[in-house]
Amino acid sequence: MRTRLTTLAFAGGILLAASGLAALAAPAPQAPPVSRWAKFPSPLDYATMRPQAARHGGRAVVRCHVDEAGLLSACATLTETPAGSGYGQALASLAPQFQMKPELVKAEAPDGRVVIMDETFDIDRPPEWLHKPSANDLLIVWPKAAWAKHMGGRAVISCLINVQGALFDCVATSETPAGANFGAAAVALTPQFLMKPAQLKGQPVVSGVNIPIVFAMAGGGGEPGDLGRQTAPAAMAWAKAPSYADMAQAYPRKAREAHLAGHATVSCSFTRAGDLTDCVTIAEQPKGEGFGAAAHSLARKFKAPPGLDPKTLDRTGVQLPFSFDTALLTDEKPAIGKPQWAALPTAEETAAAFDAVTKAGVGGTVRVMLHCTVEAGGGVSGCAVAREEPAGQGVGQAALSLAPRFKITTWTMEGLPTVGGSVNIPLRYEGARVAAPASADAGHP
Repeated sequence: MRTRLTTLAFAGGILLAASGLAALAAPAPQAPPVSRWAKFPSPLDYATMRPQAARHGGRAVVRCHVDEAGLLSACATLTETPAGSGYGQALASLAPQFQMKPELVKAEAPDGRVVIMDETFDIDRPPEWLHKPSANDLLIVWPKAAWAKHMGGRAVISCLINVQGALFDCVATSETPAGANFGAAAVALTPQFLMKPAQLKGQPVVSGVNIPIVFAMAGGGGEPGDLGRQTAPAAMAWAKAPSYADMAQAYPRKAREAHLAGHATVSCSFTRAGDLTDCVTIAEQPKGEGFGAAAHSLARKFKAPPGLDPKTLDRTGVQLPFSFDTALLTDEKPAIGKPQWAALPTAEETAAAFDAVTKAGVGGTVRVMLHCTVEAGGGVSGCAVAREEPAGQGVGQAALSLAPRFKITTWTMEGLPTVGGSVNIPLRYEGARVAAPASADAGHP
């Protein structure tokens, strides 16, 4: 069975309220919400649009401007898998075939922006929910400005699910009210989610899920942000973070002997020195196999990045996911998690790097794929040109000069290290216009 979720389709609704959390429904693909659209592409349009690299497993999420007549334009890729495949650009090419019903524009897209998406994964058994956030977790991420106004909201997030059942590469595809930060709050909850991964022919495989989350005010007390405590994202360019060797060493002995994979999430506080302390296990699967204890031992290896304000560190917490892949127990080199960008070259820096080749007469669209190794702190080293278009014109060398400007998160949302792993960095340059990479494509350590 192949699943395909298009535009703002979703599965597995969640109702979050200050006094409790409704049960999670099993994810089940459904048709696009055609009631929103006066017109939209046909299934054949989607099938023709998809790049070959994404036809058996991929996703693209694109944000577009929508005018009063419901017409879409000025689309930009939020994320695409596989990275550098052109999936996002291909989906954006369908924008002229969409039209939102004009009478719904103000209500559905008050900020003049709408997200369209497409994903396709080959699976024969869908993912199932294993763990959900608690009511207290909701209070921690509830936007403080909205809470002060007694305001609830709604968001839809699109995520991928890795073979351990952790969510990663999550992006908010809509939020109501617009600009109230409920989208960011919903994404901040994702370390709390744990699923039994989708399967194909009896083996776990990567798949996608789109989750609508309703933040509903309920009776009773409570404070947002856990009495003023701030929450840092797990995916940061940590000054120090565990490596694959650290993960292998911490692997629980009982699970190691049974060749058993697992996942755990711990909630920790920061000390003023940037270390983690007071960690508690908030999710563990399977239970009783030692994955929670292993996560606690690994949490001691994190050090806050310089970007966190030292004046408020002791009032800041973080929810850290850990995915224990059985490939750590073999001589195989497991793929790193899906990293995010912590820093990118500016448009001015990119233009300066390509100045020489453009002056030499290279015109049109320039595409380069760099293959690099992730260092401690998130920098990249040992970069080589994996692909360049046009070839032999110096564009690869120009792109290499930008390598020091890239920084990668050293821990990922699904709970995997990146330090020591390799990453593919796609870069596109069009004259004076720079298209920064939407996402990095993880390689192997």
